[in-house]
Amino acid sequence: MKTGQKPQSLLLVATCHKINHKTKQQVKPQDEAASQTTRRSSKHSTATYCSYCIANSSMSPSFPDQVELLKELKEISSARHKRAHNHPPKTLPEKEKTIYDACSKNEFLQQTAEKTDLNQYWYSQGTIETILGAIRESWNISGDKRVAFLSTPSLFFSLSEEERKNCALFDFDEELKSCANFNFYDYNNPKMIDPSKHGQFNLVVIDPPFISHSVWEQYAVTAKLLMKSETSHVIATTVYENVSLMATLFDCKPTRFQPSIPHLVYQYSVFTNFPSSLLAKENSELE
Repeated sequence: MKTGQKPQSLLLVATCHKINHKTKQQVKPQDEAASQTTRRSSKHSTATYCSYCIANSSMSPSFPDQVELLKELKEISSARHKRAHNHPPKTLPEKEKTIYDACSKNEFLQQTAEKTDLNQYWYSQGTIETILGAIRESWNISGDKRVAFLSTPSLFFSLSEEERKNCALFDFDEELKSCANFNFYDYNNPKMIDPSKHGQFNLVVIDPPFISHSVWEQYAVTAKLLMKSETSHVIATTVYENVSLMATLFDCKPTRFQPSIPHLVYQYSVFTNFPSSLLAKENSELE
């Protein structure tokens, strides 16, 4: 499906129970404007929704219909990504073949299981390599290799050990805390960031667990604390429908490249506020 052509039925969950990370309890959603209440997980998504979500969705004719639609979309997505990830293109240019060989050896993806209780789902190997390439393009533009990874462990750990020395990961998963440069992060407390990290990063890479405006605004508070300046670079992934929000929060625009996230039903877009030749190309995994 092309960017900007997603039917409304794909955004099934208009107002959902939110999960308090600390208590693991459901919290009823606040009253938000219609454009701000759409909720969905990013790389941290599951396709299981509570009855409250379905019952309160104006786009839902009936609960069984929604379940059947989600099942169909998951099957389509699974088949598409299985084809893309199990086999490299038959005729790869040498440069792209090098990228494929490298990402097929991605230790993080091989060794780190997704945690559904934390809504964790990783980018594909090819998408990781492309976004890492865009990160390196940012380094070449700015001359600054300090990067803050907000809820993007699959990207952080796919960098080389040498590259990670200049970076920091901010994530809720405390099983990662033994790793160097890990910082516990809960978006419910967006200002609880080590003061020594304030104003230190020229690039912030962000992929929140939800797409609602309220959650993105929390992440924006954190990102702006971490940014070296107002012109620091940003890479953000979310649904295309958040195009206005990304422009407002970070002055970011959608790129042509769309990420592959194998276990998600919906298609994401990548937004940046700097030029990237790699993100200006379509993702061959999604063809």
